[in-house]
Amino acid sequence: MTDPGLETIGETAAKTGRLPRDKRHVLLRLFGISVWGWFKLALLCILVGFFVMASEFDPASPDVNMMGALRNFLASLGGLLAWAARNFWKPAILGATFVMPIWIAWRALSLPFRK
Repeated sequence: MTDPGLETIGETAAKTGRLPRDKRHVLLRLFGISVWGWFKLALLCILVGFFVMASEFDPASPDVNMMGALRNFLASLGGLLAWAARNFWKPAILGATFVMPIWIAWRALSLPFRK
């Protein structure tokens, strides 16, 4: 009697002509990004660092209240979401008046070349 897992691998190999790929390690799946991805991540870190330095944030200062800062951030985020819900349609409609005709024309012109 053979192992059912081996039969499945054999069936897969018979159908596709090659063995199935092994699963990648969890660390490779988590941190496996391209060189360009690492470069963009480094640029993002530098940009955020500039903003933190410009705000003169000092976590060692006795005036730092992280819970208060988090509470203020969440309140600001709530205000931002409320503003976006009230006003989002304006820039969306304005942008769509420019983008949609160009997009429809592009789709129509490229139709013969698409599969």
